[in-house]
Amino acid sequence: MAVVNGGSVTAPAGGLAVAEQVRPLATIGVDPGQTWTAAVLRVGDAGVHGWTMGPVDRFGVVMRAALNEVDDWEAFARYTARLVDGLVELVDFAMAQYGEVRVAVEVPHVPIGYQPGSSKRFQKLPLRDWIIPRQVAAAVIGQFPEAKTVRPDGYGSRPASEYPQELRGKRPPSWGPNETPRFERDHERAAYDVAGVAARMPR
Repeated sequence: MAVVNGGSVTAPAGGLAVAEQVRPLATIGVDPGQTWTAAVLRVGDAGVHGWTMGPVDRFGVVMRAALNEVDDWEAFARYTARLVDGLVELVDFAMAQYGEVRVAVEVPHVPIGYQPGSSKRFQKLPLRDWIIPRQVAAAVIGQFPEAKTVRPDGYGSRPASEYPQELRGKRPPSWGPNETPRFERDHERAAYDVAGVAARMPR
């Protein structure tokens, strides 16, 4: 089995076959959100597997408003525990299928209005809308220290027609949950884009 170490891949003794050497790197992209976080395993241009998860209340029921209070660390712990469990399962799946995998996460910037010296008139973005995704990204990096970090760049905003079939319309039945109320796919398309950027980064 190949070993991922510091972004590089160590092949088994004897080297890899030519076909394996040119195979696209399996990459999991994570789009962290205040309410919904998505992860997609991408290999080349194909979206192989993925999910979108949300926060839950203390009874384990998905609840959109569970993270509206940024100081509710119990709710945040429940949220990230679910996400990390899902990511570990996805990494295990990718390793079993492809022998190696790269993890990548989008890392939100501090908004202009919250940067030192900024005028309060720019502080229109609710604190939870950027601090929770930032904390989610930190949790992903904490679990996967070698994860590639990807700066925001409008991921997931391209027309749906520009994405592969598995990222449009009805989801493949083999995929994990989509807990958004209307089963939106935009978070998964963003995660797919993040994975694409990370796959091209140096090993």
